[in-house]
Amino acid sequence: MRSFMRSIAILILLLSFFACKDDNTGEAKVAPVSNVTYTAANGSILFQWDNPQMNNLAYVEISYVDKDGVVHRCLTKGGLTQQVIEGIADNSPYYFRFLVYNTEGKASEPVEIMASALESTVNLFYGRVSLGVDFSGINVIWENNYNETFYVELTYTDLNGNTYKEEVVAGAYTSGRQFVKIGSSISGSQSIKVYASVVDENGNESDRKVLDFYKKEAGRLDRSKWRVMSYSSQNNDSPVTNLLDDDPNTIWHSQWQGGKPDYPHWFILDLGAKKKLEKVGIQQRKSSQLLRGVEIYGNNISATPSDEKQWSLFHAFDVAVSQAEQIFEFPDVVTYRYIKMMFVTPCGSDGGDKLCAGFATLNFYGSDVVDE
Repeated sequence: MRSFMRSIAILILLLSFFACKDDNTGEAKVAPVSNVTYTAANGSILFQWDNPQMNNLAYVEISYVDKDGVVHRCLTKGGLTQQVIEGIADNSPYYFRFLVYNTEGKASEPVEIMASALESTVNLFYGRVSLGVDFSGINVIWENNYNETFYVELTYTDLNGNTYKEEVVAGAYTSGRQFVKIGSSISGSQSIKVYASVVDENGNESDRKVLDFYKKEAGRLDRSKWRVMSYSSQNNDSPVTNLLDDDPNTIWHSQWQGGKPDYPHWFILDLGAKKKLEKVGIQQRKSSQLLRGVEIYGNNISATPSDEKQWSLFHAFDVAVSQAEQIFEFPDVVTYRYIKMMFVTPCGSDGGDKLCAGFATLNFYGSDVVDE
């Protein structure tokens, strides 16, 4: 009886030994993971599992194929029993495959589990991005409440077939606004398509929005609240305020009675509030024209800043000999309340008088600053 029991025990050991062998090679099989569970989060999944009992476990490979057919793999060092898979672009269900590898490079049979992440942070953040067509560009406004950096990408092709990509960086836990200039010369009813999307640090991209970018024409600003703060000189019958009355028959003229100050001439305006400025309109006087070289400066501190360096030059141009209003577009849209007009060179078309300055009307074109 004792001999029979010994034979049964040997038979069980042999069966156990061959059960762990590969059917073809006779080598011991690598056991798979077991008890796989997961916890979904925004754009990520936490997996937990039990490893097989083996001394030569090297690592566990977790892989899945996304909706674009791209294979993603993550290797977890042997001994660890959990792993966060990050950068999942959407909340679609995917099959995640687990393979156990031993130190000889042999793999277990796969264990597959279907899992899905919660809505990706790249899409959640995109909901906090607003885009608006503005003069010569697009305003990008964002609020990033996440501990990761996102990139707002604007892609467009101009009328000549040239493709451009502009990028705005929205750092973790930041909010802000950035103006992106669109380098395309369009006018009238012409427009181009601008494609906007958000990309995260893992390369995941949100759905794209399409904006019709057109040349937004600036309106002429209301001059009723403008004030003349100071000036280099004016003749008693031709004050600077005449430039704001919309009458081309009245003019500002630098002093010419009782003295003739030389160039440069200047005056400072308070627009009453910050304004977004795209262009300026100047109309010469009807009789002999006096202006040529003009410089425009701005600041938002004071009409009489303590430091002249606080004035920023934002445009310089030459006025032609003409009685019509001449429009000069600025290279970039600027926002200023205080404006300093500087007249640096004369036209000299009035028979050789190169000391005096003067013209009939002044307009700025742009819009109010609505968020301040």
